[in-house]
Amino acid sequence: MNRESRPENSEDSEETLFLKTFGIKSPALRIIDFLMDNKAYDYSKTDIAKGAGISRTTLSSVWENLEKPGLVIETREVGRAKMYKLNLEHPVVKKFIELDNAICDFYASQLEKQETAPDSRLIVA
Repeated sequence: MNRESRPENSEDSEETLFLKTFGIKSPALRIIDFLMDNKAYDYSKTDIAKGAGISRTTLSSVWENLEKPGLVIETREVGRAKMYKLNLEHPVVKKFIELDNAICDFYASQLEKQETAPDSRLIVA
């Protein structure tokens, strides 16, 4: 799923389908959502906070809840910065990804139905 642009720390900013579906502004879910959308890369905590649209202070307040059970893992150090990514082998992470995929599939099928409905066809004169 492509990340919709979202300015850092913006309450009324665009959200992904995953976050829109639940209507929850949870910092932990925002972090997980950002990392799911960017599975191929690792990020510093500062970059994760920025990408998730939360402050670094907010990230720090929930980070232990993600790192301690192994949902996020440290991958390497770049200078003094530690880099992290989603632990794709964790069973809870696998379920989040499965749920994210199901949400995307659902909305894609809804959009397809709207586009093929007789009253939604474009009429060219």
